Amino acid sequence: MKTARPDSTKSRESGSTKGAAPATGPGSEKYQRILDAAVEVIAENGYFSSPVSAIAKRAGVADGTIYLYFKSKDDVLRTAIDATFNKFHKQVEDEFKTLQGPREQLEYIAQVHLESHAVNRSMAILMQTEVRQSAKFIAEFSHHHLVKYIQVVREVVRRGQQEGIFRGDVSDGVVAHCMFGAIDELLSSAVFTGRVYDAKTTAAQVIDVLLHGITAES
Repeated sequence: MKTARPDSTKSRESGSTKGAAPATGPGSEKYQRILDAAVEVIAENGYFSSPVSAIAKRAGVADGTIYLYFKSKDDVLRTAIDATFNKFHKQVEDEFKTLQGPREQLEYIAQVHLESHAVNRSMAILMQTEVRQSAKFIAEFSHHHLVKYIQVVREVVRRGQQEGIFRGDVSDGVVAHCMFGAIDELLSSAVFTGRVYDAKTTAAQVIDVLLHGITAES
C-alpha cells in the first residue's frame, strides 16, 4: 500500500481539527517543519550547498510546497532567524516581570544567550558560520535583533546606574556591546571546538568580569 505524503490532503485536513495548530501558514505544523529543516540542512551543508529541494526533502514536503509559504530560500532563513530571536526576547521579557535586580537581569540575558547552543545547535552553527559570510544577513540581523538586544542591556545598565549599583561614568552602550561580544565569542568556541559551558555559571562569570574586571581585591 502506498504511504501518503506528509503534505497530502489528508494531512492538511487533519491539521484543521479543533484545538490543533493551523493547517496552513505561520504557526502550522508544516510551516514549522520547513523552518526546522532549513536550519538543519543549511547548518550541515552550508547555504549555497543547500537547495530548496534538500530542505523540502528534510521537511517531508514537495519542493513546490515551500513556495506556498516562503518567497525564496532567503525568506526561509530570515524567518527562521526572526523566530529564534523573537522567542529569545520574549523569554527575557517574561523573566524580567519577576527578576528585578539589574545584575541578575544581565546574568539572565547572558545565560539565555549561552543556552541557545544547547537549545538549537543547528541555529547556533548557522549564526556563527553562514550568517557571518553574508553582508546582507549581517546587516539585517544588526538592524533588527542586535539593536534590540543591545537596547535591552543598555536599559538594564542605565537603571543600575540610576540606582547606584553600577558606575555612572561608563557608557551603557559600550557595556552592552562588550557583553554581547563576550557571549558571542563563547558561542563560537562551543560551535567550532565542541567545548561545553555551564550556561548559568559561565554567564555569572562573564557579568562578574564585566562589572568588576579581573583585578584582585586588596
